[in-house]
Amino acid sequence: MSTQRGATATYKCANCGDPFTARTADRKRGWARFCSKSCKAIRQEKRTGQHAAHKMREAGECFPSHADGDVQ
Repeated sequence: MSTQRGATATYKCANCGDPFTARTADRKRGWARFCSKSCKAIRQEKRTGQHAAHKMREAGECFPSHADGDVQ
């Protein structure tokens, strides 16, 4: 007996291109775009740069300062 519920299909990972199986209902919701959490994290870091910014703050590096009067 299978533990999965609902129809499934094979899709291509949006990061590495490897095939993976996901529920079609999840794809319709916009989920199941990546084959693993690590692929999702790699793609998200490329898009947002949050981890790199965190590492810069942690290392004590400064971000460029805004000109006087600029709202941050």
